[in-house]
Amino acid sequence: MNKYITLSLLGLAALASHAQDFDSKPTLELGNKEQDVKFTIGARMMTDAAYYHSDFTPMHSGAALTDARIRTSMTYRNWYFYADFGFGKGKFDQKNIFLQYAVKDKHEGNHAVKVGYYTDPAGSMARLTSLGSYHFISRAGAANALGTGRELGATYKYTNKHVTAYQGVFAENQYNKVDAGINGVSVAGRWVVRPISTADQTLHLGLNMRYAHLGGGETYNNVLKKSLSLGQSLETYVDENQDFSSCTLDWANNTFDVGAEALYHNKRFFVRGEYRHKLVTKKRDSKTLFEASNDNIDTWGTLSAWEAANPLRTNHFNGGYVEAGFLIFGSPYHYDTNEAVLGGLKGKALEVVARYNYTGLNDINKGKYFSAGRNQYYPDGYMADYPYNSSSVGGGNVNSFTVGLNYSFNKYAQVMLNYTLHKVDKDFLPYDKTIHALQARVLFSF
Repeated sequence: MNKYITLSLLGLAALASHAQDFDSKPTLELGNKEQDVKFTIGARMMTDAAYYHSDFTPMHSGAALTDARIRTSMTYRNWYFYADFGFGKGKFDQKNIFLQYAVKDKHEGNHAVKVGYYTDPAGSMARLTSLGSYHFISRAGAANALGTGRELGATYKYTNKHVTAYQGVFAENQYNKVDAGINGVSVAGRWVVRPISTADQTLHLGLNMRYAHLGGGETYNNVLKKSLSLGQSLETYVDENQDFSSCTLDWANNTFDVGAEALYHNKRFFVRGEYRHKLVTKKRDSKTLFEASNDNIDTWGTLSAWEAANPLRTNHFNGGYVEAGFLIFGSPYHYDTNEAVLGGLKGKALEVVARYNYTGLNDINKGKYFSAGRNQYYPDGYMADYPYNSSSVGGGNVNSFTVGLNYSFNKYAQVMLNYTLHKVDKDFLPYDKTIHALQARVLFSF
């Protein structure tokens, strides 16, 4: 009996340090007290249904198994291994997989070194919150479009009651599979302070930054051409069409991301939000491309004329969101100090939530003319016979307003209902201004 009590306590202690990985305490725990080893296994399933109404471009209403996964972990003394594999949408998908070593110091601070494949610390507060613990069916659009997901890397994190400092270095591609060039690299960090940190309420303020040098690309006219794609669905997983908010940036070279975040909760209320800004620099071998363009009857004559007709400039994009929730009944809201995120519903509970999100993927020079038929901007304010290019980017701006109702039957099963109104501004889709989405989810996690 004492053996199982000890193993249960070890499981609770380990879970407190790794709440991002398991949304709830895993049901199955196996351990060997003599060897100081504990093994856990859990699973999660999400099934969504959605109805959409758009002005012009059709979206596909229906239902989908949006997530199904098996999650395992092993703890040995100060070592922790976690692996998470998904089977949703009819395909195998590798999720988090990492090894971590953590120790506490005499001042109750926790030091952790992690190596593997997991979410970038500057990926955004929303991205660092497990979707099974999120209070909306989808993370905010700005976090999906401008944030960063899982990457292969190594990090160091220090956490105590009032501070979290989380930083590391990452590879651009976890399998080093690039068509041309070399694997890119990024450095990122997230730093949070908690002026208020009690069992009943938390106030946290944070900053995150990320620098990435892109490496992989394709060979184009004997020149390495690197591209970066940004985009989001309309905060849904049933139809993940990104046409309303997306862009591809050719000749991208470096990115710099900066974000600010704030969160407050008490027993019955929470509010949190983020602002994100992304800067993308460009680089190319213009001389080689110009020489290649001269191998036909149409030529610009000089390199400077070619560069004027094919301009490059740094692009800027921004976005952010504010979310709030009120707990009608159920266990009080709780905060995960180690991950610096708000936890999900625990046990039988009912809450109402609301969110406003803005995603800005338009970076259009003043006075430019756009031809929807050619999907091209022109620099002089009118369509030109000769195809001058423009440095404008029309990825689309989206304002989204969401209200939701969440009911948790117990610690394993939950249903969610969201209505979202999207206001779209994209030159290529001039007839799409308003899109409605009504969504429901059944979530099971153990």
